[in-house]
Amino acid sequence: MYQPAASFKERWRFDVNDPASVAAERAAILSETARIESARRAIDAEAILLEARAYNFGYLLDLADGHPEMGMHVRSISAEISFEVQAKHSLVIRQLAGSWNAVREFPAAVDAVADGRISGHHLDAIVSSGLLISHEVEAEQASLRARYVESALDQVSGQILTEAALRRITARIAEELTQIPLAERRRKTRMKGFVSVTDAGDGHGVLHVGGSLLLLTAVRDRVRKQATRVLRARAKAEKAAAAAGEAPESEPDERTLGEVSADLVCDQLLTSDPTSTTAANGVQATVNLVIPATTLLADQREPGHPPALLDGFSPVPIDEAKRMAATAPMFTRILTHPVTGTVLAVDTYTPTAAMRRFLAARDVHCRFPGCRLPARACQIDHTQEWQHGGKTCLGNLEHLCVFHHVMRHATPWSIDQLEGGVLEWKTPGGTVLADRPERQGVRFVPTAEINAQSEAASTADPSSATAVPPELHTERDPSNDPPPF
Repeated sequence: MYQPAASFKERWRFDVNDPASVAAERAAILSETARIESARRAIDAEAILLEARAYNFGYLLDLADGHPEMGMHVRSISAEISFEVQAKHSLVIRQLAGSWNAVREFPAAVDAVADGRISGHHLDAIVSSGLLISHEVEAEQASLRARYVESALDQVSGQILTEAALRRITARIAEELTQIPLAERRRKTRMKGFVSVTDAGDGHGVLHVGGSLLLLTAVRDRVRKQATRVLRARAKAEKAAAAAGEAPESEPDERTLGEVSADLVCDQLLTSDPTSTTAANGVQATVNLVIPATTLLADQREPGHPPALLDGFSPVPIDEAKRMAATAPMFTRILTHPVTGTVLAVDTYTPTAAMRRFLAARDVHCRFPGCRLPARACQIDHTQEWQHGGKTCLGNLEHLCVFHHVMRHATPWSIDQLEGGVLEWKTPGGTVLADRPERQGVRFVPTAEINAQSEAASTADPSSATAVPPELHTERDPSNDPPPF
């Protein structure tokens, strides 16, 4: 059981020099591990049934509406659940769908989780492979899937298997039982390819590519071979320079094989054209960076400056941001409130749609609570619907991704937009959630002196105190100013 403790050192004590004390501590750890794992599996089984119930709730409502393929009510209930568990909406939907499939198609596997024979991770492996088993006769398909679950459970009971190891075994079993061969399934799923990027922190990201297993394996092999040649050439050059007694002309290259491989992938994707078609030739990449002017003009070694932000919310190294800013075709100037960081105004050095620029700068991403799809990939939605008298003005517009835009209008969700772009969402269950715009740029904390002058400050234009370089506070028309960097 969990026990609060005053400090870390007070939690567990044993004598490292006493074999009996060491053995007792090991036995206690293993005993507690077994107890907690057993309890976890029982809770997992309850959670699976609840998740299946939630998906079934949405599915039946969608079926009653005559559009089960749209899944609007499934989206809606999963969004409410995502707030409760504080998880990504799309992840919750996949979890509910997976549990629904498990309970409906593989009940014996769910029972095995409940009685502790397998874990929830084992169930995921069994279900994902088992869904590949199909037959044109429904009764025969059910029989084949029941045989499949029995075989999978036998595998788990006879040996220690991780989820990955079980997944390989179940994939082979399912392939032997299914009526549709792998080649035909591959043709049907060609459209499941994808490319995405996730933020890994500290300015790093992970590129995810989905496609042909053979092609992606070949890509990895070629890149590794290229990187190995680069490392060998580097070692040869360093050895030759050392033999000749020459000093290195630049900083030593200390990149690992993995780092060189990643750089080669980026280099080739960003600088070359595809050979399969000429339609994509000459396409240039575009990224959106928010760089506070004070940060751009400061020495990057000085601490305390706001970071450069990719798409308005992911910090990136300022040296990389400055290199990109040096070749940027255009800049957008964003004036923010000095205390709240809320966007007050936007102007640009090339003609643009002013309202769209303002909303993109204010919203940064989809304004559905918890969604972080960048604004550039979203749609602009009327808070109060246009057909119901809603105006096309900044105080009645916000960015929503397609997924949440459609869900918002197809299900009983409601939005009110308050002052400062704050959105007040109300779920079908009656819960009220506030989504506030991202803070931008430099912000100042009010002091006693400022509070003493609050009455005068309340009548002043807040943009006059915005933290921007002095050259932006001139009497010139800002539209004629040169870029500040």
